[in-house]
Parts: sequence; structure tokens; C-alpha cells
Amino acid sequence: MKEDVRSTAERYIQSVEFALAGLVKESSRKIDFGMADFIIDSVNRYLQDANYYLGCGREVVALASAAYAEGLLDALRILGLVNFTWRRGFEEA
Repeated sequence: MKEDVRSTAERYIQSVEFALAGLVKESSRKIDFGMADFIIDSVNRYLQDANYYLGCGREVVALASAAYAEGLLDALRILGLVNFTWRRGFEEA
């Protein structure tokens, strides 16, 4: 059964809205490269999830998982903890 894209998007949006509403900045917390390693591990797990869900025919969840991974990578780059280049404009295989 194909997923209902709208309801899936609504769930993800509501989840982000809920997190933002309760967000508290941690001013005493220092950022370190150990945390970057933890987040990079999370990126790899989201990528594995994306490939798994794509193989199961759950394209919407696969896309969301890949988007999570991209977001974490962007956050690491914005914080100055990693450097990389996105592959854009590539042809489909």
C-alpha cells in the first residue's frame, strides 16, 4: 500500500513544530569533535534507513530519512565541524 504523502508530511511537520516549541538553548554546552563523530554515525544510520525503506517501497519514509541525514550534515558544516561538497546536478543512473 502506498503511503499517504500528505499525512506523512503533516506528521513530520508537526514533530518539528513540537520540538521547536519546546527547544531550550544550552548556553553552557561546548561543541566538540566527539559529538561530530556521534552525529556522523547518526547520518550513516539515517542513510541505511533510507536505502532500506526505498527497497521496501516506502519512498516517502526513504526521502524523509535521506533529508534527515542531509540536515545533520548541513548542521555539522554550519557549526564548522566538517567540510564537504554536495553532489548536485548529477544524472540519474
